[in-house]
Amino acid sequence: MSKFLLHCAGAALLALAVGCQSEKLSEDLSPVPPASPDPAFNNTQLGPGSWVEGATDGIAAGGVDANGWREADPSGNRLGMPVIYFAYDSDLLVPSETANLDKIAAYMADKPKLGLVIEGHCDQRGTDEYNRALGERRANAIRAYLVGKGLSDSRFNTVSYGEDKPAVDGNGESVWRQNRRGVPVPMIMP
Repeated sequence: MSKFLLHCAGAALLALAVGCQSEKLSEDLSPVPPASPDPAFNNTQLGPGSWVEGATDGIAAGGVDANGWREADPSGNRLGMPVIYFAYDSDLLVPSETANLDKIAAYMADKPKLGLVIEGHCDQRGTDEYNRALGERRANAIRAYLVGKGLSDSRFNTVSYGEDKPAVDGNGESVWRQNRRGVPVPMIMP
């Protein structure tokens, strides 16, 4: 069976697992346990200036994207929004990240003009096409969670960079886990 078909089968199993509210997947396709990223990338310790570089690359010159949204924080600190990490080959939100998602939802609750462009990222394993699709599913998982917290879907846009914009270069699990992420970029809506 080709690598592409194995990835498609894995995605189908993940979708089935989400629909059945079950986290039990086959041995080869199950997500790794939700291990914390390296201490330097622990969301509870991150502060201004600790964010992934290049997070606003999808924004046109002048800080405005194609939808007329403009950067809320041109300094690149993203208003203190945490990065959301994912398990290997998974778009399922891990329990350890829900507190950070809840913080984002609470922050946005009383700021109706604040929107997010949610970037989906992957580690370098897998094909470009597969990683682009996985990044999109990760961004959409974050979006769905925040909409489920009562925020309007119109406040969110998603983009997938797949493996194209790693937070950390290199190989090995300690590097890859930092690249499997969703990055919320705050924007002011028109």
